[in-house]
Amino acid sequence: MQLYIQTDQQIHWLSQVIARINRAYVPAKSDDSHTNLYFDPVAGRLAGRWINKDEQNLMFSLNLKTKQFEWQDNYLEVLHSFGFFEKTMLQIEQDSAIYPESIGMKTEKIFHELHFTIPDYHIESLSSNDFSGDGVRDWMNYRQLANQACLYFLGFLQRDAEIRIWPHHFDTGIYLQLTEKFGFGFGLAMKDTLVNRPYLYLAAYSSGKQIQFNHLTDLGKGYWIIGENWKGAVLPTDVLNERTSCKNTEVIFQFIREGCQMYIDQNL
Repeated sequence: MQLYIQTDQQIHWLSQVIARINRAYVPAKSDDSHTNLYFDPVAGRLAGRWINKDEQNLMFSLNLKTKQFEWQDNYLEVLHSFGFFEKTMLQIEQDSAIYPESIGMKTEKIFHELHFTIPDYHIESLSSNDFSGDGVRDWMNYRQLANQACLYFLGFLQRDAEIRIWPHHFDTGIYLQLTEKFGFGFGLAMKDTLVNRPYLYLAAYSSGKQIQFNHLTDLGKGYWIIGENWKGAVLPTDVLNERTSCKNTEVIFQFIREGCQMYIDQNL
């Protein structure tokens, strides 16, 4: 798990350049979703948003299999690529601007400071030795599992939502508004101050009837956290020992059923 956590932090650091590209070229949204990302397990890449340029769509992504950042077109053909080993973040940003500048796109906004900060992972640059192949495989397996878990959650409630990675907290997650005053958040979070290892989370938010946490039923898998700043159910990833096995699926099903039931029983 420590190798996964290290890789999680490294990819979080690298992902900031994709957030910058999104912020520079994608029309802004009030919830900041124009800056977020998606882990595509088919291609093994961390993909940004589509960018429109003269009736053509472009996308900037991090290919975790080739260890290259890539600019792609509508047909997912690679138009330009570059590596990131032995480069500072500024050098990576400068390389990311080469292709858009070559086709007449303004690049100044790429270098503007982001409106959020991420933890200091003490990374100045990454070498090929730092960036473990086993760690990347673990990361892709868990993020693919997170995508699947989000689909299970949406299927259980019969709703639609985007499954995205948010560049600030770097969780693979969804937010689902069930009613005008009640919604769910669900996904896979990084190790943080709530849980000392990565974990699935399930939380609800109400602007109407207050959610009661006085008489919680213990979860068969996972547990409740009732703190001042966050309240919800968590399932640490070390419970999921079999990666994408059927056992893992059943554990996630149970976590979703039991976690949702507590909120549903309150007729929120």
